[in-house]
Amino acid sequence: METLSVQLLPEYTPSKPAPDYSSKLLPGEKCIQRSPCTQRGDNASFTFRERGMTLRLRDCREEDRHPCYGLGSTIRGEVALDNRRRVVAVVAKLEGRVYISGQPSQAVNIISKERTLWESSTLNGQTCPSIMPLSMSFPTSYRERGQDRPFRLPPSFELSQPRRVTIVYTLQIIVTKSRNVPMIGKKLSRQVYMSIHVRYRPRVRPSRPVPNSFSEVKQSPEDWMENVWITKPSVDTGNEAFLARCHFFFPSVRVFTASEKIPFHLRLETSPLFLHSLAKVFLPHQNPSEIEEVLNVFILRKTTVDIQGTSFSHDQVLGRGQMMLQSSCTSKAVISESEEPVTWSWNGDLRCEVPVLNTGFNTSHVSTSDYIVLSLLLPPGELRPDLSLQRVIPIRLATEPWIDRS
Repeated sequence: METLSVQLLPEYTPSKPAPDYSSKLLPGEKCIQRSPCTQRGDNASFTFRERGMTLRLRDCREEDRHPCYGLGSTIRGEVALDNRRRVVAVVAKLEGRVYISGQPSQAVNIISKERTLWESSTLNGQTCPSIMPLSMSFPTSYRERGQDRPFRLPPSFELSQPRRVTIVYTLQIIVTKSRNVPMIGKKLSRQVYMSIHVRYRPRVRPSRPVPNSFSEVKQSPEDWMENVWITKPSVDTGNEAFLARCHFFFPSVRVFTASEKIPFHLRLETSPLFLHSLAKVFLPHQNPSEIEEVLNVFILRKTTVDIQGTSFSHDQVLGRGQMMLQSSCTSKAVISESEEPVTWSWNGDLRCEVPVLNTGFNTSHVSTSDYIVLSLLLPPGELRPDLSLQRVIPIRLATEPWIDRS
């Protein structure tokens, strides 16, 4: 029997040991006030250093170099002090407030939550520990004075116009130290603060996926819904015998991821003369024949503010619909003085063209709502007091895509 030769494995030289690493500063190293370590997902960590205090946060997301937390998330980390002498208490405080620019007095508290990390006992004279763990959760709801029902905790928010309105969450570390005052023979205390901004962004996902196009309506009609709009102007157009009937088909889920498209189908039954009459009444300074789009579809976010006597609203167009006239239509969608009834059909899709960081929310002071708006003759823009030429359909924008959990 032939014996196989055995080849020896090559020799390997052991690697040098890896150098020691430490998050603590060594003598001679410079302290950096904020040094976030960005990682993917919910594994980002941040280090904040200020006034002899070091705060380390972990297990969070990063948003614009700020720690970011989701619905009911827990703030986790640790607090360390450079000088622990005479420290009698260390407290963490989470606050949420609504601000209006230019009026410091117009700040409304949403939440104020405290957690004692360590407190001295006068009986045994303990020294403050070198590291104190931090664990504090965001509440999912809160109550406002004079309101019977609770409100869901709103996300971090900023509105730049017509006036700047913000919803801000801060995390404070408060260190209380004792001090002797020989003149009066008593021990007094002073407090040292560290305050950082944190973001609160609850994640919202659609309950089911959005169909790709209207061509799927026959295979799954339950995924679509129809909204019928009959234009009835509040003023006399001189052509009451004619109307505009619009059939709008869109996904029935009504919760849409802001970064994804929303398919739709639109059918308009009217007469060019009726549209001509509407344009004469509602757009008196514009030649009806120069109106490029007979019908517009867009996504609109409406923000309403009411704080201590200051009230206003702001409409923002988030995205405009891309529409393609169907080849089956017998004429182009133009305005004329023809009395012949026409039917125009379009397929299209909507998509948010600006970043959407949060879903709609509602409090007694600030609220945001999202809509699909059908606008007859009028270009995309703010809602008019007279909605004769606009149809408003409430929807909800989600910040995260749908996930198949089956």
